[in-house]
Amino acid sequence: MSRKMFQVGCFFVLLASVWNPTHAAEVDGQITSVIVYRGQALVTRTIPVDLPAGDGELIVGHLPEQIVPESLYAQATGDVTVLSVRYRTRAVRQDTREEVKRLDVQIEEITEQLRRAKRNLEHTTALVQKYDAQWKLALDGASVDLQRSILQAEPLEKITGHLEEKSLELHEKNVELEYDIAQLQKELDLLQRKRQEYAADHARTEREAVVFLNKPDTTATTIELSYVVNGASWSPQYNLRAQPEDSQVLVEYLAVVHQASGEDWSNTALALSTAEPSLVASPPALEPMEIALTSSIVQSQIKQSLNAQLAQQQPSTQSEVQYIDQSRQFEDLLRSRRANLSKGKLAQVELNQIAVSNQMWEFNADREALKQMRQQVAVIKRTEGVSAIYRLGGALTLPSRSDQQLVTISTTRIPADFTLVATPLLTDYVYLQGTMVNSSETIFLPGPTGMYRNGEFVGKGDMQLVTIGQSFTTGFGIDSQVQVVREFKDKKVETLWGNRVDEQKYRIEISNFKDCEVPLRLLDRIPYTENPNIEVALLEPSHPLSSDSDYLRNQQPKGILRWDLTLDPNTTGETAVVITYGFTLKYDNDMHIRTVKEQ
Repeated sequence: MSRKMFQVGCFFVLLASVWNPTHAAEVDGQITSVIVYRGQALVTRTIPVDLPAGDGELIVGHLPEQIVPESLYAQATGDVTVLSVRYRTRAVRQDTREEVKRLDVQIEEITEQLRRAKRNLEHTTALVQKYDAQWKLALDGASVDLQRSILQAEPLEKITGHLEEKSLELHEKNVELEYDIAQLQKELDLLQRKRQEYAADHARTEREAVVFLNKPDTTATTIELSYVVNGASWSPQYNLRAQPEDSQVLVEYLAVVHQASGEDWSNTALALSTAEPSLVASPPALEPMEIALTSSIVQSQIKQSLNAQLAQQQPSTQSEVQYIDQSRQFEDLLRSRRANLSKGKLAQVELNQIAVSNQMWEFNADREALKQMRQQVAVIKRTEGVSAIYRLGGALTLPSRSDQQLVTISTTRIPADFTLVATPLLTDYVYLQGTMVNSSETIFLPGPTGMYRNGEFVGKGDMQLVTIGQSFTTGFGIDSQVQVVREFKDKKVETLWGNRVDEQKYRIEISNFKDCEVPLRLLDRIPYTENPNIEVALLEPSHPLSSDSDYLRNQQPKGILRWDLTLDPNTTGETAVVITYGFTLKYDNDMHIRTVKEQ
């Protein structure tokens, strides 16, 4: 330590020892504001300051167990000046002697009752064994008399009746005693556990903030004391209630809050945030990155060892396994970087290590892997890089407890365009789908969703990130009144100039059992290829394909077939809508068709 730093440290020690405020007061204040983050919460207490003019000291007690001490800070209103804020803990002794004595008496009584019950059980068990011997004697005697044909029924009946009555009486007594012993043991365990807790908790820790301030006059005012606590988090959850007849969807945006900070939040202004509470003002410094060379043989051995380990974990080709693992590690690096961002200078070492790892990925990965990693960065930024804060209306109360609590962020009624979607190549079911635009003032974060249609629960889904003004689509369950059947119709194979030409035709029948017309989007596909040695041609379908610009630009070139239909009411049987289509494949006669994934 340098001489200058030593002198500064001595100055602060001297200042703390000579500080003697004219006035001091102990207060708890009222929790008036809480911002819940992902894993932490920022709590603000409003504390009245009713001290005479001059230097003063406020001791704010009953701070929670999960407090982050270095996060304490205070702000004053008016002309009051906050000089400093200090965190301290102190042991508070509790006299539990009377309580322990009372528990000792109860434990002694239960122990004696338990001893008597066990002795009684031993006694009745011994009697049962004696009567078992008498049962054996009576049965052996009856067997001998029966063999000699001199069996006397009346004496045998008296003996067996007596034995049966006594055996039943002892059995019931044993069952009763076993139950009593089990209950007494539970009660004894509970009392002993309470006594241990009382004996161990003879001293508790009181957490306090000491606020040093200066008041120029005697006017009463307030200060705000803020601190970060652990044990608090939240996650989004939704209920989407579709009303197709009204072309609307009610979006209930909820938050599942975990509040185990150690203090209750009562009648508090609550906000939820996706940001990270920053405890450090200084940014991390970028350190130089020195590189060196290593033998390609050593590098190859490392890769071979890694690939061998991965091949045992997942049945796939070597290159695919290596790429998957690299992708997952790269994603972990991104998330680790995000977790350290709020620490600023405190996370300087970690952030520089992550930066080195990221750049090494860029140096060693091939071009295709880098493209995939760039896409991962975009996905993570879209899903986790959005910083939003939701201020909930009114004053809310959230006690500190282990189970989760549900609060409402917003309720929004959004216009929706509903259509039925059928994909008979994948499923025989037809689903109702709604397309909406987020016309609210709220960003919808990713989260699980409960789906309802006309008040009935139809299933679960997932909400993706939807910003204000963005369009999104979600499903609202199966509609069994519309049915779609896809079937293979015909196939023809020809050889033309050394090439094989396959022609395949299909038939799709759509039945509407509703008494009203309904819109339907029908999806199917033909194969597509980027190989110039294969020719794929769509035969003219019976109904024209969709003219949607997004479909024509992105899906049709890849073989997706889409029809946008309006089904008339009660079109079943002979009146059902029938769509036919086909396609041809032309390729070298010596070759065979396979999927690209089979490579």
